[in-house]
Amino acid sequence: MERENYSAKYFEKALARAYSCEKLRVENFHIEVVSQKGENFCSVIYRVALDFRRSPDGDLESGKYVLKDLLPVAAELGTNEKDMFEQLLPAMSAILERAPTEFGEHKLSADCLLAETSAGKEIYILEDLCALGYGSFDRYQGLNLEEAKICLRKLAQFHGSSMVLYQNKPELVAKLSPSHYAKGLSDPFAKALVLDGTEYAAEFFADELPEISKKMKAQIPDAYSQRMKNVVDPNQSSLNAVIHGDPWLNNIMFDSANKRAVIVDFQNCYWGSPAVDLYFLFYTSIKHEILRENQDTFVNHYFHSLQETLKHCGFKGPLPTLDQLKDEMKRCLLYAYYAVTCELPICCASPEASADFGVDTFGNPEAMLKKRHQLFASDRVRQTIKASLVEFDKQGILETP
Repeated sequence: MERENYSAKYFEKALARAYSCEKLRVENFHIEVVSQKGENFCSVIYRVALDFRRSPDGDLESGKYVLKDLLPVAAELGTNEKDMFEQLLPAMSAILERAPTEFGEHKLSADCLLAETSAGKEIYILEDLCALGYGSFDRYQGLNLEEAKICLRKLAQFHGSSMVLYQNKPELVAKLSPSHYAKGLSDPFAKALVLDGTEYAAEFFADELPEISKKMKAQIPDAYSQRMKNVVDPNQSSLNAVIHGDPWLNNIMFDSANKRAVIVDFQNCYWGSPAVDLYFLFYTSIKHEILRENQDTFVNHYFHSLQETLKHCGFKGPLPTLDQLKDEMKRCLLYAYYAVTCELPICCASPEASADFGVDTFGNPEAMLKKRHQLFASDRVRQTIKASLVEFDKQGILETP
C-alpha cells in the first residue's frame, strides 16, 4: 500500500472498525512522514492528526495517531508485533493494572487501534505518544543515570508482567516465534550485521589490540554462531520472560515532566532470558562511563523492580533470586559483546552517517563497508568498543571453546 492510500477515507474506515462506529466520519485530516534515516530501519512512520464524528450528529472529536508501515523486507522476514499488539500487550497491561496505585505508572506501550497484515505487509495504527507528553532520548549522547533507571524499571514491568502472563495463559506466549538468532547467524541479514560487523571491528582494532583481534576473528563464524544460538535459547536459561529484543533508547519514549517511560516497537519479541534485553540496553544506550561505574547498581535496580512487579501482579511460586539473574548475566555475556560491537555504532550514528542508511544498506556489502567507516569515525563508538573489548577479554568471552 503506497502512501497516497493513507487518506482521510482510509482512516475513516480504520477508525470505524477500531471504535465499532460504522457511521464514523473524518472531517479534517493531516498526515506527515516522521521517520528519520538511521532511526527506523524497518518501517516508515507517519504522524496523523484528524477531527471526526462517531455519528452524523455526534460531537466533533480530535485524534492524534501514529501509523507504522513495516517495510516489505522486514514484513517478509516475519515479526511478532501483531500478536504482541493484539494479544500479549493488552493481557500484560491488564496484569499491571491490577497492581495497587502506589505501584506507580504502569503504562507499557502505545495503545494499538488497528493491526493489518497481509503477504509482505504489516500496518499498525497507534495512539500518538507525543500527544501524551512522551518524547525521545538523545541517541547521540546516551542515557544518564536517572534516565537509565527509569528505563530499567519499565523493562522490569514488561518482563514481570509477561512472566505472570506465562503462568496464566502460556498459550499466548507460545504464539511468539523464537529469536531471529535461534538458528544461528547464517541468514544474510545476520551475517551482514553480526558476523561482518564483528569482523570489521576486529580488523579496526588489529593494531591497537592484536591479541584480542585474533581471538575475535577465531570465533567467526562457527563458534560465534553456536554461542549465539545458546544465548537466545530459553531452554538454556534458568530465568525467562518475553524479551523485547531491541530495547535501545529510541525504542523507549520518555515523559521527562513525570519521569516515566513507555516501550515501542515489538517486532523482535520472543521468550528468553531477561539478560539479553539488559545487555542490549546497557551497551547500546547508556553512556559508557556511567555504565562502567554503575552496572551492578543497574542490575540491582532492575532486579528489585522485577520482584516488585511480580509481587504486586500475582506471580505464583518462588520469586527469582538475584543470584539467578547474575548467573544469566554471566551466561549471556556474549550478547553484550554483540551489542557493543555490532549495534552501538548504528544506534548512535551521526546525522551524516544516517542520511542514506536503511535496511537495504545491509544487503549491499560495498555500501555497508563504506557505512562502517563512517560509523567508526565516532569517538564514542571507538572508545566504548575498545574499552569494552578489553573488559570482555578479561572475562573470557573472547576465548574460542
